[in-house]
Amino acid sequence: MLNRKSAGEWCRGGIRLSGPLLCESVGGAEVIEGLGRVAAVCRETLGGGPRIRRPLAEGSSLDIVEITCCDDRRSFRPPVLVSGPKAGVTRMLLVRSGGFLARVNGREEFTDPVTGFVLRQGDEVAFAHPAHTRDISTMLDLGLDVYGDVCGDLLPPAQNPVVPVTAALDLAHRRLVSACRAGIDGFEVAERVHHLLTTVPTPHTPARTGRRAATVQAHRRLVDHTRAVLIDGPLTVSLEELGRQVGCSPFHLSRVFHQVTGQTLNRYRNQLRVRAVAEDLAGGHSSLRTLAATYGFADQAHLTRVFRQHTGQVPSAVRAMLRPAGPGERI
Repeated sequence: MLNRKSAGEWCRGGIRLSGPLLCESVGGAEVIEGLGRVAAVCRETLGGGPRIRRPLAEGSSLDIVEITCCDDRRSFRPPVLVSGPKAGVTRMLLVRSGGFLARVNGREEFTDPVTGFVLRQGDEVAFAHPAHTRDISTMLDLGLDVYGDVCGDLLPPAQNPVVPVTAALDLAHRRLVSACRAGIDGFEVAERVHHLLTTVPTPHTPARTGRRAATVQAHRRLVDHTRAVLIDGPLTVSLEELGRQVGCSPFHLSRVFHQVTGQTLNRYRNQLRVRAVAEDLAGGHSSLRTLAATYGFADQAHLTRVFRQHTGQVPSAVRAMLRPAGPGERI
């Protein structure tokens, strides 16, 4: 049975903003769905499973929805075909916290705050959740009638759906979510989305190694396992303990991770720590000393130094950017 929940302002400047919600029970978990097309897009793209879906904005050529998934199913759910209630759509999924495995057209990729992906009409997608923690993501549904040129120029090609999430893209994503929650008009939503798309980088292409396909796949599985372990936390884990948890030596793990991803384990872990701090700052946490201890930094100064290295900003500046702000503030 569906029950109407909350009201709030729902339409500004031709784009619907987070307002009326519908609730239903799926597997004992409460699921919140947006009215109309947003809910249909979520069901069709993500399939079943306990999750919360909250629409942030909806327009004729743009839908933005926040998805909180509480699934811990390690095996892949049955695949779904991306078709959708309207033709000509490109969908981008960006993760704010947590992580999961996505299989898009047979290609598997662990998706977390460092890696997003793009879906297009006709893609086949399935999901698994090797990490036990919940994940919070944002799905942008971009109509090709308006966003077709920019999607073709800036987003990755169909054969490679992966979107590397740089610090600039991550911050643009978080600021878009914060602004939608604050209540901005359709013009500003569209401008912020265009700005976000301009920050999308070129995907990393792993170097050819001459290794057998089975070895390459084994290395990718090891990296995916490692990323799931780090997502589960704590992020204070040592390299030696991480190696024990994934069943290999720290040296082998470090070498393979760099080979597959193009970055060191330490840099990847720092990216996760910085983005976890950003998520907490957006949620209202104010004590940098507490956050430093939570995420394994030596002290507040160490957190600030690493945060600035990765974002170009100090934590207090990012906290101000992500606070619930009024419409019209600088992007």
